Amino acid sequence: MRDKHSLDAVLGTLSATAASEVPADFMDGVWQRAGQLGEIADRRRRTALFVGLFVVGLGAGAGTSGWPGGYGTSSAPFGDSAILGEQLSPSALLHVEQ
Repeated sequence: MRDKHSLDAVLGTLSATAASEVPADFMDGVWQRAGQLGEIADRRRRTALFVGLFVVGLGAGAGTSGWPGGYGTSSAPFGDSAILGEQLSPSALLHVEQ
């Protein structure tokens, strides 16, 4: 250890300090701060999990969204065919040829 002499000096000073100089509610403050640090860690963990699930869900949704099979084969514009439901039929969504 590089600072062995300074460490010994600090330990000597601490050992000379009387125990009555420590406030009575010192340990309450220590446990309160430990609880606060635990809450902060839990909040960060929950936020990270939420962000991870959001990214996975968004990626899965973007990966599965696509045009149904046969898009563009009808003579009607996409807006009209979507309203009529021909592009959203189960066979079109499963890309089953007719």
